[in-house]
Amino acid sequence: MKLKAVSAWIWQQTAVQLYDLTMRSRTETLATFSTFIQFTGDRFDTWVSAPRLARSMQHQLLQQGDNERSEKFWVLHWYRLRRQHPDAEQHLWAYLQEPCYWAAHRISRRFPMVQYSLADGFQTAIANVDRILNGYNPDYGSDLKVYARRAFGNCIRDQLRQQQEINISSDWGLLRRVSQTQLRKALLATGFVQTSSFILLWRCFRHVCTPELGQSARGLFAPSSDQLDAIAQRYNRLRHRDLDIPSVDIKTEQLAVELTQLATIVRAYLTPTVTSLNQPQYDDSGEEQLDTLPTDDTPMAQLLTVEAYAEQQRWMQQIDTVLSNKINSLDVPSQTLLRLYYQQKLTQIDIAHHLSIQQYQVSRKLTRVRRQLLLSIINWSKETLHISAEATVLANVSDVIHEWLQRHYAPEPPEVLE
Repeated sequence: MKLKAVSAWIWQQTAVQLYDLTMRSRTETLATFSTFIQFTGDRFDTWVSAPRLARSMQHQLLQQGDNERSEKFWVLHWYRLRRQHPDAEQHLWAYLQEPCYWAAHRISRRFPMVQYSLADGFQTAIANVDRILNGYNPDYGSDLKVYARRAFGNCIRDQLRQQQEINISSDWGLLRRVSQTQLRKALLATGFVQTSSFILLWRCFRHVCTPELGQSARGLFAPSSDQLDAIAQRYNRLRHRDLDIPSVDIKTEQLAVELTQLATIVRAYLTPTVTSLNQPQYDDSGEEQLDTLPTDDTPMAQLLTVEAYAEQQRWMQQIDTVLSNKINSLDVPSQTLLRLYYQQKLTQIDIAHHLSIQQYQVSRKLTRVRRQLLLSIINWSKETLHISAEATVLANVSDVIHEWLQRHYAPEPPEVLE
């Protein structure tokens, strides 16, 4: 009986995947830039035309006359007009329906144990079109469809990671992990106009309640009575100085209630309930399906970790190549300076004596060389990852380059004779 059930399940999954693959790709330019996906249940049903976009696209095609233009031409055409033409961005939304669908399809098949449907993933990803278009730069020569498919996948994976981390955090661990900006946004979204007193209370909690050495912040235990007293005393002492609104002393017995309410507000803000458009309209179930995930490492979390680690390793290999090539292209004095400082471990004063220059000149030259390496990584990030130089991910690259140079010039370990 079990064998029949397993066989039926395998056949069902195979049929589902074959059904997915029947999604008809759009071949006509008019449809590519003016139609949107319609779901039935959790599967693709048909392409639905937007009349206004169809008229707009038809007008553009007529202007071209007999000159047939490629898909790439129209992508660049609408991308460059998206700040001027009222329909340009909507045309790109229509164009990106397919890469968004296939990104959601891939992840829903890869993580079938998560109750996060293809339609849910599609809705999560397609909401990020504006951000993806802002991050895309056609001057780098990359294809928008390829770039968007990867970006859509990252959006869905980030959402899954965030929900997974939040769902397995205790209330107290969640308050430790949330940022002040996220807390303020959560309070405002809930309807609180004055947030200063809540934020001060949260800051006092974070000051007093810290995880022990080796303990994960997400599993932080509830404050003890002594800790609650310390939080209340600190809050009552600082409220006169830090709050610009009248407030009253907080009592220890109401402190746990206030902090639990804060955690509830933050959790609801960071993990809003995802409701598919194809969910039955009168389903009154308020249970969030991700709340039922176990608190230990699930297969989904393991797969996400492995996938993220593999991608990170690929990037590290590429960064290593970029930096090595850049060092080889430096002039001889710059290469000599790097070897003296990182390979021979000379101080800046020793290098200054060795090169017959001042110590401050050594410092400036080292800074200039490291800046050249930093620019090579920034350019690589723009071209490969479409990350701007202002992104927070590049904020600490200078320190990373310093560590990389230390490893790059480290002596090879001696061979062990058998």
